[in-house]
Amino acid sequence: MQSLLISALMLAAFVAAGIVAIVTIRSRYRGRDAEGGDWESALAGYKNLRDKGVLSDEEYRKIRTLVEPRADR
Repeated sequence: MQSLLISALMLAAFVAAGIVAIVTIRSRYRGRDAEGGDWESALAGYKNLRDKGVLSDEEYRKIRTLVEPRADR
């Protein structure tokens, strides 16, 4: 009976450790996705500079190709 209880507790600890690992990995992954939205605000800032005449259309196009996320990522 005691070995069954120890085995059940070990199994519960293993499952709990797995859940903690999954939650930690998910939160880090979602954190990276949230950072990925910064390119939109950066691009809007560059567009404002283009509209004000600080950047030329060609410069804006070059910046846009560097800032926008790629489809293959």
